Parts: sequence; structure tokens; C-alpha cells
Amino acid sequence: MPKKQNKTKLFLLVLIPIITLLSGCEFKDIDKDVFVSMIGIDKSEEEDKPYKITLKLYVPTASFKQSPEPEYSYISHSGETLTEAIRILETYSDKELEFGHTKLIVIGEELLKENKAMELLDFLMRRPDIQLISWVAVGRPSAEKIVKMIPKGENAAYPALFNYFDGIGTESQYIVSTYLFDFARRMKESSIDIILPIIEVKKEESHFEVNKSLIFTNDGEPHELDTYATLLVNMILKNVEVADLFVKKEGHYFFTKIDSIKSKYKVKILDNNQVELDIKIHLNGFISESKKALDPEELTYYNQLFKQEGKENFVEALTELVKNGYDPIGFGIDYKARTWHNKRMTDEEWEEAYKNAKIEVEVIPGLKSTGAIQ
Repeated sequence: MPKKQNKTKLFLLVLIPIITLLSGCEFKDIDKDVFVSMIGIDKSEEEDKPYKITLKLYVPTASFKQSPEPEYSYISHSGETLTEAIRILETYSDKELEFGHTKLIVIGEELLKENKAMELLDFLMRRPDIQLISWVAVGRPSAEKIVKMIPKGENAAYPALFNYFDGIGTESQYIVSTYLFDFARRMKESSIDIILPIIEVKKEESHFEVNKSLIFTNDGEPHELDTYATLLVNMILKNVEVADLFVKKEGHYFFTKIDSIKSKYKVKILDNNQVELDIKIHLNGFISESKKALDPEELTYYNQLFKQEGKENFVEALTELVKNGYDPIGFGIDYKARTWHNKRMTDEEWEEAYKNAKIEVEVIPGLKSTGAIQ
């Protein structure tokens, strides 16, 4: 018995000093943090400090009644590296910069034109406090301009710019939503290119405009898609569920409201590594507007016009992408998925074959009516 008591005493004598050396959980009051809502990254005008970071910070308020209008503070700094700029920005505030609530990362167009995307991605992916479900977009004329603008009608609870991408606010057919994790995947995967939405500020600076997109690779010149081409790519990528398409043929000019979109595509390899891109898309809806009277009995005829117009538009948009070697849809991934690894073309061979690919588009129209006329 005495031996057992001695062992217990010895154990306690060893344990107590060890416990005193252990540190407890670090706790910091929430009022010692300031939350970053957006990050803007631009090209700096200083040669030795090429990166300029702008942060949009929430100003905490006790209640909505106290501050119904949005209140933010902004801090900017240029640095040789992104980390250096962030470290200096931390000295601009008496509170800890908290990036866990950041939902939008805006990159200046000039940086992307200088092929800095990989450096930006390396910084964003390494920081554990930046969420991979943050959206990434291109800022025009600059990321700082986008981050600092407060459009009319914005409330204090939720920045208006978030509504463009979250699917809860506007559900425009022209908006591309790209998450940080998808941005990283496309950057590192050689068989699919990056596509980002372009956020523009109108001259009167009263609202944003998000209806174009930018496609780029690691080493290629960025290619801008106009509004209609962005819509068509969105439809193939299944990023939209509804759309408005026009038909202008044989003396008719009418608009269709598409409420059901189903698309699929695949890559076929013909003789001598000739590539064929097959796209099939089902479009169901009704005619929502017309420049002239329409006869409901001629609905089959209107469907044929819609089919022809749709095919021509898709072929034109895809041809522009293919001949320049851009692949935001992921035909290269589909090719790899359908081909044994020992029978695949090299990346260089695939790029050349892709630029000369045949494009086959089949539009299956499903206009159900010419609209309701009371």
C-alpha cells in the first residue's frame, strides 16, 4: 500500500509542473475583429511594389435602425508581394483583419493581362482564412473602383454586389459565377480554361453592370465574350435555367422565353486525329414578343425558324472560341475521360486538333405557344 501511495505522489509531482506549462485556448472578443467583405487586387503604379490591395471593411453597428444606410471603411496599400501589402494593412486598423467572411475577390483587368493569375491564386489558396466558396471576378476599370463603389439602393445588411452571384437576388442569364475553388481547378487543369465575370461601373456611377465575361489561360491573351456569347456559353455549361433568345429570319423578328434548358456535349475523334465537337441542346418555352402578328397554327414553322437561328448562333460563338484555342466548356476534359491514357494525344497535339475541330450543334426546339394575347 505505501508503495502505491508513493507512486501516486510521484505522478502528481511530475504532472503539476507540466500542467502549469500548458497554455489555454486563446480567446479574443468579437469587438476586437473587423470583417473584410471584399478584396480588390490591382496593378500598382509603383514598379518596385507591383500589387495594390484594397479591402472593404464592415463598420459594425448596434442595430439596423441606428444605421439603415450601408457603412464601410476602406484601406489600400501597395507591396512587392501580396503578403507584404496585407501585413502593412494590418497596421492601418486597431482591430484584427478577419477574412473568414470575405465573399468576393475582384481582380483588376491589367493584372490578368500581364499573366499574374497564378501568383494571385497561390496567395489566395495558401491562406486558410479565405474561403474557397468566395466568388472571383474581373474589375473594370479597376478592382479598387468596384470595391469602393456603393450603388443606390444598397442596404447595410448585405452588399448589393453579392446579389449578382448568389442566385438569391437577380438570376440574370448573362452572369457567370466562378468560385475560388473552380478558379483554382481551371488554372491548374490544362484541359479547361478560366472564365470570369466582368464587373463594370457605369459612367454615372449609380449601379454595376455584370453581363460580359473574360476567358484566359496561363500564358494566353485574355479573350472577352460579349453579352450574347456569354449567354450561349452559360447555356452549354448549364449555368442558367431560363433565357431569352431572339429569332430574326424570313421577315420575322420575335423573342422567345426559354424556361427549360437541357444540354450535353461530347468529343468524337475521327480519322487522323480530326476532332468533332457534338453539342445537343433542348430549349423549351414560348414566344414572349413579336414585331408582327403570329398565327398559332404556324407554331411548327416558328419552331423551325428558332432551330435554325439557335444553331447558327451557337456555331458562330463556338467557332470564335475554338479557332482561338479557348475552351471554357471543358471539351479537353471530355476527350481525356473518353480516351485511354496510352492512346491520348499530347497536350500540343490536342491544342492543334482543337483549333481545327468540326462543330456540330443540334438544337431541339420546344416552343409551346405564341404567347397569351388578351
